Amino acid sequence: MKKFIFICFLLFASGIITAKEEKINIPLPNPTIKILYTIPGADYKSNQELFEIKPTPELYIDGILNEQIKTHPLIIRDKKSSIIAKIYFSYNNNGIYLLAEVNDKSPRLNNNTKEKINNGDSIELFFGFGRVYHIGIKATQKKELWNWTLQSNIDRDNTIIKKTKNGYIIESQIPWHNFMMGCLCSLRNKELNFNVIINNRTGDNKIIKYKWCDKDVDDKLEKCGYVIFR
Repeated sequence: MKKFIFICFLLFASGIITAKEEKINIPLPNPTIKILYTIPGADYKSNQELFEIKPTPELYIDGILNEQIKTHPLIIRDKKSSIIAKIYFSYNNNGIYLLAEVNDKSPRLNNNTKEKINNGDSIELFFGFGRVYHIGIKATQKKELWNWTLQSNIDRDNTIIKKTKNGYIIESQIPWHNFMMGCLCSLRNKELNFNVIINNRTGDNKIIKYKWCDKDVDDKLEKCGYVIFR
Protein backbone atom coordinates (compact mmCIF):
# COMPACT_ATOMS: atom_id res chain seq x y z
CA MET A 1 0.00 0.00 0.00
CA LYS A 2 2.82 2.39 0.93
CA LYS A 3 4.57 1.54 -2.36
CA PHE A 4 1.37 2.35 -4.29
CA ILE A 5 0.98 5.71 -2.49
CA PHE A 6 4.64 6.55 -3.18
CA ILE A 7 4.22 5.82 -6.92
CA CYS A 8 1.09 8.00 -7.06
CA PHE A 9 2.99 10.81 -5.35
CA LEU A 10 5.78 10.56 -7.94
CA LEU A 11 3.29 10.70 -10.80
CA PHE A 12 1.56 13.72 -9.25
CA ALA A 13 4.87 15.55 -8.73
CA SER A 14 5.92 14.75 -12.29
CA GLY A 15 2.66 16.25 -13.55
CA ILE A 16 3.30 19.46 -11.61
CA ILE A 17 6.82 19.77 -13.00
CA THR A 18 5.59 19.16 -16.54
CA ALA A 19 2.86 21.75 -16.15
CA LYS A 20 5.39 24.26 -14.91
CA GLU A 21 7.76 23.51 -17.79
CA GLU A 22 5.00 24.23 -20.29
CA LYS A 23 4.62 27.74 -18.86
CA ILE A 24 8.29 28.71 -19.20
CA ASN A 25 8.73 31.78 -21.40
CA ILE A 26 11.77 31.74 -23.66
CA PRO A 27 13.37 35.22 -23.58
CA LEU A 28 13.46 37.13 -26.85
CA PRO A 29 16.97 37.09 -28.36
CA ASN A 30 18.72 40.26 -29.42
CA PRO A 31 19.98 39.23 -32.88
CA THR A 32 21.64 41.30 -35.56
CA ILE A 33 19.50 41.73 -38.64
CA LYS A 34 20.81 41.90 -42.16
CA ILE A 35 18.52 43.54 -44.67
CA LEU A 36 18.88 43.77 -48.43
CA TYR A 37 18.23 47.43 -48.99
CA THR A 38 19.28 49.39 -52.02
CA ILE A 39 18.91 48.44 -55.63
CA PRO A 40 19.92 51.09 -58.21
CA GLY A 41 17.15 51.88 -60.64
CA ALA A 42 14.26 51.40 -58.28
CA ASP A 43 17.35 50.40 -57.04
CA TYR A 44 17.47 46.72 -57.86
CA LYS A 45 20.58 44.94 -59.09
CA SER A 46 21.39 41.31 -59.72
CA ASN A 47 24.37 41.20 -57.36
CA GLN A 48 22.41 41.81 -54.22
CA GLU A 49 24.03 43.40 -51.18
CA LEU A 50 23.14 42.80 -47.56
CA PHE A 51 23.39 45.61 -45.06
CA GLU A 52 23.78 44.75 -41.41
CA ILE A 53 21.41 46.41 -38.97
CA LYS A 54 21.69 46.19 -35.24
CA PRO A 55 18.51 46.47 -33.20
CA THR A 56 17.70 49.81 -31.61
CA PRO A 57 16.67 49.24 -27.97
CA GLU A 58 14.92 52.59 -27.52
CA LEU A 59 12.74 53.87 -30.37
CA TYR A 60 10.83 57.13 -30.00
CA ILE A 61 7.96 57.71 -32.42
CA ASP A 62 7.83 61.47 -32.98
CA GLY A 63 8.10 61.91 -36.75
CA ILE A 64 11.80 62.77 -36.57
CA LEU A 65 14.72 60.49 -37.41
CA ASN A 66 16.52 60.77 -34.10
CA GLU A 67 17.27 57.11 -33.52
CA GLN A 68 20.74 55.69 -34.00
CA ILE A 69 19.80 53.65 -37.06
CA LYS A 70 23.02 52.01 -38.18
CA THR A 71 22.28 51.42 -41.84
CA HIS A 72 21.73 53.15 -45.14
CA PRO A 73 18.10 53.80 -46.05
CA LEU A 74 16.19 51.81 -48.61
CA ILE A 75 15.98 54.03 -51.71
CA ILE A 76 13.12 54.09 -54.22
CA ARG A 77 13.52 56.14 -57.41
CA ASP A 78 11.39 57.11 -60.38
CA LYS A 79 12.29 56.53 -64.04
CA LYS A 80 14.34 59.74 -64.06
CA SER A 81 16.38 58.44 -61.11
CA SER A 82 14.93 61.09 -58.82
CA ILE A 83 14.52 59.88 -55.25
CA ILE A 84 10.89 59.16 -54.39
CA ALA A 85 11.47 57.75 -50.91
CA LYS A 86 14.10 57.01 -48.28
CA ILE A 87 13.00 54.40 -45.77
CA TYR A 88 14.97 53.56 -42.63
CA PHE A 89 14.32 50.19 -40.99
CA SER A 90 15.16 48.86 -37.56
CA TYR A 91 13.51 46.74 -34.86
CA ASN A 92 13.55 45.84 -31.21
CA ASN A 93 11.65 43.48 -28.93
CA ASN A 94 8.46 45.46 -29.51
CA GLY A 95 8.31 45.08 -33.29
CA ILE A 96 9.43 46.30 -36.71
CA TYR A 97 10.28 49.99 -37.05
CA LEU A 98 10.38 52.23 -40.10
CA LEU A 99 10.71 55.90 -40.89
CA ALA A 100 9.83 56.86 -44.47
CA GLU A 101 10.65 60.22 -46.02
CA VAL A 102 8.50 60.45 -49.16
CA ASN A 103 8.66 63.13 -51.86
CA ASP A 104 5.16 63.91 -53.14
CA LYS A 105 3.91 67.08 -54.87
CA SER A 106 0.33 66.41 -53.74
CA PRO A 107 0.79 64.62 -50.42
CA ARG A 108 -1.72 62.77 -48.27
CA LEU A 109 -4.42 62.23 -50.89
CA ASN A 110 -6.28 59.18 -49.61
CA ASN A 111 -9.95 58.90 -48.65
CA ASN A 112 -9.92 55.09 -48.76
CA THR A 113 -10.19 52.73 -45.81
CA LYS A 114 -9.25 49.16 -44.91
CA GLU A 115 -8.26 46.96 -47.87
CA LYS A 116 -8.59 49.89 -50.29
CA ILE A 117 -6.01 52.16 -48.64
CA ASN A 118 -3.48 51.36 -51.37
CA ASN A 119 -5.73 53.25 -53.81
CA GLY A 120 -4.32 56.49 -52.42
CA ASP A 121 -1.10 57.83 -50.90
CA SER A 122 0.27 54.95 -48.86
CA ILE A 123 3.14 52.55 -48.24
CA GLU A 124 2.89 48.79 -48.75
CA LEU A 125 5.23 46.35 -47.04
CA PHE A 126 5.74 42.68 -47.91
CA PHE A 127 7.43 40.32 -45.43
CA GLY A 128 7.84 36.59 -46.07
CA PHE A 129 7.50 35.41 -42.47
CA GLY A 130 6.65 31.82 -43.38
CA ARG A 131 3.61 33.19 -45.17
CA VAL A 132 3.50 36.54 -46.96
CA TYR A 133 2.41 39.37 -44.70
CA HIS A 134 1.11 42.30 -46.73
CA ILE A 135 0.88 45.48 -44.64
CA GLY A 136 -0.33 48.94 -45.66
CA ILE A 137 0.13 52.35 -44.00
CA LYS A 138 -2.22 55.11 -45.10
CA ALA A 139 -0.39 58.43 -45.57
CA THR A 140 -2.97 60.80 -44.10
CA GLN A 141 -3.23 62.82 -40.92
CA LYS A 142 -5.74 60.32 -39.56
CA LYS A 143 -3.64 57.17 -39.47
CA GLU A 144 -4.81 53.75 -40.61
CA LEU A 145 -2.78 50.57 -41.00
CA TRP A 146 -4.19 47.49 -42.71
CA ASN A 147 -3.12 43.84 -42.75
CA TRP A 148 -4.32 42.21 -46.00
CA THR A 149 -3.04 38.82 -44.89
CA LEU A 150 -5.17 38.73 -41.75
CA GLN A 151 -7.91 41.00 -43.18
CA SER A 152 -7.79 43.29 -40.18
CA ASN A 153 -6.44 46.59 -38.94
CA ILE A 154 -2.96 46.57 -37.44
CA ASP A 155 -3.24 46.18 -33.68
CA ARG A 156 -1.49 48.44 -31.15
CA ASP A 157 0.87 50.16 -33.57
CA ASN A 158 2.61 53.42 -32.74
CA THR A 159 2.46 55.64 -35.84
CA ILE A 160 2.90 59.32 -36.70
CA ILE A 161 2.35 60.91 -40.13
CA LYS A 162 3.60 64.44 -40.80
CA LYS A 163 3.39 66.69 -43.84
CA THR A 164 6.70 68.20 -45.02
CA LYS A 165 7.60 70.83 -47.61
CA ASN A 166 8.49 68.05 -50.06
CA GLY A 167 5.86 65.47 -49.18
CA TYR A 168 5.35 63.55 -45.96
CA ILE A 169 7.02 61.45 -43.25
CA ILE A 170 5.68 58.23 -41.79
CA GLU A 171 7.25 56.86 -38.62
CA SER A 172 5.79 53.64 -37.29
CA GLN A 173 6.44 50.63 -35.12
CA ILE A 174 4.36 47.51 -35.77
CA PRO A 175 4.22 44.92 -32.95
CA TRP A 176 5.30 41.36 -33.75
CA HIS A 177 1.92 39.83 -32.93
CA ASN A 178 0.54 41.38 -36.14
CA PHE A 179 2.74 38.82 -37.91
CA MET A 180 1.37 36.01 -35.72
CA MET A 181 4.54 35.70 -33.66
CA GLY A 182 5.90 36.97 -30.39
CA CYS A 183 9.49 36.01 -30.90
CA LEU A 184 12.11 36.16 -33.65
CA CYS A 185 13.54 32.75 -32.72
CA SER A 186 12.16 30.76 -35.67
CA LEU A 187 13.26 33.39 -38.20
CA ARG A 188 16.94 33.45 -37.40
CA ASN A 189 19.39 32.64 -40.20
CA LYS A 190 16.67 32.35 -42.83
CA GLU A 191 16.29 34.35 -46.05
CA LEU A 192 12.92 36.06 -45.90
CA ASN A 193 11.35 37.70 -48.95
CA PHE A 194 10.79 41.42 -48.72
CA ASN A 195 9.47 44.32 -50.80
CA VAL A 196 8.19 47.89 -50.47
CA ILE A 197 5.80 49.90 -52.66
CA ILE A 198 5.10 53.64 -52.49
CA ASN A 199 1.63 54.51 -53.80
CA ASN A 200 1.25 58.07 -55.09
CA ARG A 201 -2.20 59.41 -55.92
CA THR A 202 -1.84 62.38 -58.25
CA GLY A 203 -4.09 65.46 -58.42
CA ASP A 204 -5.93 63.96 -61.41
CA ASN A 205 -6.74 60.78 -59.44
CA LYS A 206 -4.14 58.53 -61.04
CA ILE A 207 -2.21 56.01 -58.97
CA ILE A 208 1.52 55.66 -59.54
CA LYS A 209 3.20 52.68 -57.87
CA TYR A 210 6.92 52.99 -57.13
CA LYS A 211 8.32 49.56 -56.35
CA TRP A 212 11.60 48.86 -54.62
CA CYS A 213 11.81 45.64 -56.59
CA ASP A 214 10.28 46.44 -59.97
CA LYS A 215 8.45 43.18 -60.52
CA ASP A 216 4.81 42.27 -60.27
CA VAL A 217 4.10 41.43 -56.67
CA ASP A 218 1.29 39.15 -55.62
CA ASP A 219 0.54 37.03 -52.59
CA LYS A 220 3.29 34.58 -53.60
CA LEU A 221 5.82 37.43 -53.30
CA GLU A 222 8.43 37.01 -55.99
CA LYS A 223 12.01 37.02 -54.81
CA CYS A 224 12.82 40.69 -54.65
CA GLY A 225 14.73 41.49 -51.50
CA TYR A 226 15.76 39.56 -48.43
CA VAL A 227 15.82 40.03 -44.69
CA ILE A 228 18.10 37.80 -42.63
CA PHE A 229 17.95 37.65 -38.84
CA ARG A 230 21.19 36.43 -37.30
